[in-house]
Amino acid sequence: MRLGNTFLATSFVSLIAAAPPAFAEWFADLYGGAAYTPNSDMTLVVNTPGGNADHTFHDMKWDTSGELGLRAGFWFDRARWYGMALDVFRFNANLPMQTVDTTIGMATAPATLQKIDFAVAGFGLDVVRVRLPLATSQKYPMGRFQPYVTAGPAVFRVRVTNRGNGELTTQPAYDTAVGYKAGAGLSWQLTTGAAIFAEYRYTHFHAEPELQGTITGVRVPMQFDLNTHHAVAGVSFHF
Repeated sequence: MRLGNTFLATSFVSLIAAAPPAFAEWFADLYGGAAYTPNSDMTLVVNTPGGNADHTFHDMKWDTSGELGLRAGFWFDRARWYGMALDVFRFNANLPMQTVDTTIGMATAPATLQKIDFAVAGFGLDVVRVRLPLATSQKYPMGRFQPYVTAGPAVFRVRVTNRGNGELTTQPAYDTAVGYKAGAGLSWQLTTGAAIFAEYRYTHFHAEPELQGTITGVRVPMQFDLNTHHAVAGVSFHF
């Protein structure tokens, strides 16, 4: 968790250090949507007296989930097409019960994996935030329509809870990982102070939370990459 706190503290310091002039445009977004993670692999690192017996589950299916988030930032006054933002969001990527090819040692065979829940909290810093003014006017100098792109580093706090695999306890395991977030969207100004937007984003991180063995109590690291597609929409307030 210390890594996540360090990232957030550094992010706030960076925003303050890069504080724009008083007349810059500030904004706050509230949004929701869906998160979809394509099939991927996961490995349970299992060490036995006889040697390594890692369990690698191939091409696992992840459940699609809802998503909620808050974002706040600003557009620079002298370069009003460029801005920065802090983004906080939550989504799940649960594994339903499924039968998948599983490699243990040198042997691969079908095996049934029981349900495992993955809850993710993301903290992103949009160091790249660029918009294109379209349909400009005296009332809307930066455009009524504003296509935009965002990108930057992110910290992900993941909680993993085993729900039915007998060799593991149901005690939650946690990990904090550094990854990235990138996206593109379109904002439409309803008024000079409010807009609605739709956005696609992609996130990536690698995590290794440690679950606990039922019989031995030994820690069992779980290694996986979570590559997730997000479709969100929301309302934006400008100040």
